[in-house]
Amino acid sequence: MTLTMTLLTACSMGPSSPENVAEELFSELDNNSAFYIQKDQLNTDPNNADWQLLAVQALIEEGETKLADSIITYLQKRELSSNDKASLDLLVAQSLFAKKQFTQAQKALRAIDPQQLSYFASIASLSLQANLYSQQKNHSGAAKTLLALTPLLKSDKRKQQYNDLLLSELSLLPSDTLEQYQKEAAVARSDASLDAKSMEKALFKEGWYALAGIYQRYQLRASHLKSALEDWKYTYAQHPAVPFMPTQLANIVEFKSFQPTNIAVLLPLSGRFQQQGKAIQQGIFDAFYRQQQASSSVVSDGQRVNAPTLHFYDTNAQPVTEIAPLLAQNNIDFVIGPLLKNDIDVFLPLVEKMPVLALNSFSTLPSTDNNAQAAASPWHYSFSLSPEQEAKQAVQFISENQHQNPLVIAPNSDYGRRVAQTFKDEWLAQNQREIEQHFFTSKSKLGSFIGRVLQTDESKARINQMQSITNLPLEKEVRSRSDIDAIYLVSKRDELILIKPFIDVSVSPFADKIPIYASSRSHEFDRGGLQNRELSNFKFSDLPFLINQQNAIMTELNKVLPRQSYSELRLFALGFDSYQLVEQLVQLQNNTAYRYQGLVGELRLDLSNTVQPQLSWAKYYQGNLVEITSPAASE
Repeated sequence: MTLTMTLLTACSMGPSSPENVAEELFSELDNNSAFYIQKDQLNTDPNNADWQLLAVQALIEEGETKLADSIITYLQKRELSSNDKASLDLLVAQSLFAKKQFTQAQKALRAIDPQQLSYFASIASLSLQANLYSQQKNHSGAAKTLLALTPLLKSDKRKQQYNDLLLSELSLLPSDTLEQYQKEAAVARSDASLDAKSMEKALFKEGWYALAGIYQRYQLRASHLKSALEDWKYTYAQHPAVPFMPTQLANIVEFKSFQPTNIAVLLPLSGRFQQQGKAIQQGIFDAFYRQQQASSSVVSDGQRVNAPTLHFYDTNAQPVTEIAPLLAQNNIDFVIGPLLKNDIDVFLPLVEKMPVLALNSFSTLPSTDNNAQAAASPWHYSFSLSPEQEAKQAVQFISENQHQNPLVIAPNSDYGRRVAQTFKDEWLAQNQREIEQHFFTSKSKLGSFIGRVLQTDESKARINQMQSITNLPLEKEVRSRSDIDAIYLVSKRDELILIKPFIDVSVSPFADKIPIYASSRSHEFDRGGLQNRELSNFKFSDLPFLINQQNAIMTELNKVLPRQSYSELRLFALGFDSYQLVEQLVQLQNNTAYRYQGLVGELRLDLSNTVQPQLSWAKYYQGNLVEITSPAASE
């Protein structure tokens, strides 16, 4: 065989085996690719593709995807049995995943008939699907797949590996989702009509949801985690996870999380920014009281856990230079705030040894070798609702929707130019393509502005010129430009209501409608109940808290503070999460894979000690808010 002879010269010889029986495809291989290629060379049955398929598996595992693809291409031209064809298709999906072609890998995997897969191939298929979901941050899909996969495993090594992954994915689900799943599994298990196998399956899921809930709640409180884990083992003594306890729980690391006694909160509670300051204060209070209710039954060393004392300082009434010396007098051991950038710049150098969670971004600092800016002190953290970070996430989302040439429309202001430039720079970095920016100045001139942007004014001018030359009546079909395929809009709600119809009527009837994506600035409460219907299919990013409005906190807020503006609710969420993060920061800082599910979004900490939230996306459909995902995450 010419193919195998060629490939054999490209590989170093591996260990030999006297056996001529091929190993199970997709099992844990004992040899390297060169061994299987040599076996294929010695194979006398031209219809047997076992050794070549094993060689492909080994090459993919060795990272030699080009060589693997060469054999794949050869095998695709051969007549294979239905089982071998399904195995080859699975290897194609694995190769695409190894090359980080995730969307193509998902499509290839979806096309495979699972009935044609062997036991080991089924394991490999589920494993690949779980990895795809995990890469797409579809934690629910990954967890569901892993719950189906882990009971099939026979290897102790694999059981441990996938139990670790399953706990990680489950713990990234919102806590109320975990609780709901656990209740549903418990209800299913109590159904007397279920057979023994179905009850065992329900108990299996219930135990995992309970275990993930424990880990999610107590992972930074080692003593509580150990106690709760012992209770879980007693309740679920026969659970399959007991002998293969996830490593996160088998080796509980004693991270010393911040557990302050006195927390100072520095906010502008009077003056120009008091509305923003008080919205954040309200969120902090809400998180404080909810945490006390949740931990009221938790006892440590025979003593009830004491709540920290909150000390509020009005940064408008008192400069931060005067507040800083007071912190030691009041035994402050953690600071939330300040909010304003100027105050942060002045305050942080005065408290280098004090843990601080600033509620705005750090000033620009020199880049490190890791291309990330570092905080001046390892105890200083930053957490804000950054429009620049939102623009970067928009680039990612619009790219995943396969758009090639978007343009940006923003107000001609410092804010608008800053956000538009961030989007433009990020698009260039990710897609190596320059894009256009356009800035509007007046609501009254939006019609002519959109005409210039979409070049319909040029089309009208050409029609008028032809009429004047020919003196003949012409069919007037104005055409818009066809070189753009999306618009990213940075605007307030009232500006959006005017801009969107101008875009809709300006697009040529010969062309597809141009999708509009926007920042959270365009998402606001519809007091009249009509605007949302006019904005059908318009897509925007925002906090999960404001997109999934069925959560318990939003339900209560709507009762107490009906029709509160979304801008204030975003600041409420910032305050709520800032208090919750106090005990999470050390874990986030020490474990780069760790994520905390907050109201603002799924939170991580980057190398600059800046909290980075993952926003959600939604659209209006017939006036209703519908959450959407990127194509990669939804496949």
